[in-house]
Amino acid sequence: MKHIIKNSSSIEHVDWHKPDTLEIKFVSGSTYHYPGCNKIHYDNLKKAASAGQYFQKSIKLMKCKKVSE
Repeated sequence: MKHIIKNSSSIEHVDWHKPDTLEIKFVSGSTYHYPGCNKIHYDNLKKAASAGQYFQKSIKLMKCKKVSE
């Protein structure tokens, strides 16, 4: 379910991995997994007026794992 983010200068795309992992690839090339993340976060990132602002407000402080450089 990879979704390209067009309204962000920092997030390239987001993806949802069942049952509970949000994947975010940043334009820097780094990819992070956010396990235990609700699918609502994925849906909200896709429709946010600013995906970067939504990320900063709602996701950034969640536990994550860097999966690629």
